[in-house]
Amino acid sequence: MGYYPSYPGPPRPPYPPPKKHKKKHRHHRPKPRWWWRWKLAVMQILLTLILFQLLRTFIFPTSFDVFLLFLLLGAYLFCLFTP
Repeated sequence: MGYYPSYPGPPRPPYPPPKKHKKKHRHHRPKPRWWWRWKLAVMQILLTLILFQLLRTFIFPTSFDVFLLFLLLGAYLFCLFTP
């Protein structure tokens, strides 16, 4: 086997490489005060209904009660995790 010199790599272009542009962050407008008040009121009402429905499901377990409980829980989690 012979000795091979180190490979210098591909030839460099005569121009500088293009600059990478940073992605622009889309700033969301802050929600108005009435939005947060409405959301908190809906969450309080939903929590009360969920507790009542959970008690009712334990006493009279029908498929409609279970479906309604899951529907209320889904609506509450939606309100909880959306801005």
